Amino acid sequence: MKEKLKSAIKCNVFIVWLRILFDKIGESFSLTLYSGSTNQTKDIFKKQAELQIRIHALEKGMSIGHVRVGFGKEKAFSIIEDLEDLLKKGGSKPFVVESVSVLQRYIEFNGNMGADMVDVETALNRLCSLYNIKINDVGGIYNLNLKDTSNKIQCSFDLFSQSRFSIRDFGDSPLDIEKVCAALKLCERTPSACNRQSWRIHVYTENNLVAKMFELQGGSKGFNKQMQCAILVCGDLRNYGFYEQNLPFVDGGLYAMNLLYSLHYYGLATIPLTMGHKWRIIKKIKQEMRLPSHEVPVLLIGVGTFKDDYKVAVSHRYAYKDYVRFNQ
Repeated sequence: MKEKLKSAIKCNVFIVWLRILFDKIGESFSLTLYSGSTNQTKDIFKKQAELQIRIHALEKGMSIGHVRVGFGKEKAFSIIEDLEDLLKKGGSKPFVVESVSVLQRYIEFNGNMGADMVDVETALNRLCSLYNIKINDVGGIYNLNLKDTSNKIQCSFDLFSQSRFSIRDFGDSPLDIEKVCAALKLCERTPSACNRQSWRIHVYTENNLVAKMFELQGGSKGFNKQMQCAILVCGDLRNYGFYEQNLPFVDGGLYAMNLLYSLHYYGLATIPLTMGHKWRIIKKIKQEMRLPSHEVPVLLIGVGTFKDDYKVAVSHRYAYKDYVRFNQ
């Protein structure tokens, strides 16, 4: 009798709510202290992380199929100004070198389209001269072709995996939904915590639903009309205890990466789009797309077809030795 009473109290909705609340209050201290949203002016690492997002935005802009000539000049000026401020505060010079390389490619890209980039180039040259920065070729865009990509898809995993890029320059040939289904079939053995398989996948192919989903997500302006399918990866909260609130994103993330590779294997162009939004935006998305209340969005994947010739952001990656520690 005591065990039944104890179990009933433990599973009571109000008791569980209190346990989650207490757990989140404890978690909020470290989240507040280390969040990239706080103390950016004093914390060099956080400022560098924020700059990295803005710099990559220029790279992403260059990789869009129908890009606006001269885009992002105001953003470029602010980045140059903040890079100088970062160096003054003792920030990483190699990071600045990488950033400057993207800015140089950005200037050349817009200049080749006929935009007047003299003022941006002058500001960049001043920064490079002042801090003796030599520009490396580690940013901008790659110009790729479908024939070469298709050959690499058939190769061993080391070549196959390195041939996948986030696409913002889609083709207009019809999407074969059977390939999407084949990719979903290939993901059935994705690992999950205690084999819970809690992912819930919503595939949208009707034009109005696809457009609505991308509009609500808000991160694909400039190329969302080229995508023919939206796949929303969600996690079912009913599979997890109060102390496992982050696990839906872990399991969902494993599934999403597996799905990205699977779609690539079947020759489909994809881009992962974040669902890391404020609660009120997530609530609106769930309402508008009629998602069950017990599901939490993890990632949105845009799917389309390849052009014969297309461009992608370089998105420079750090060597694994920069962030991997053995026995430490």
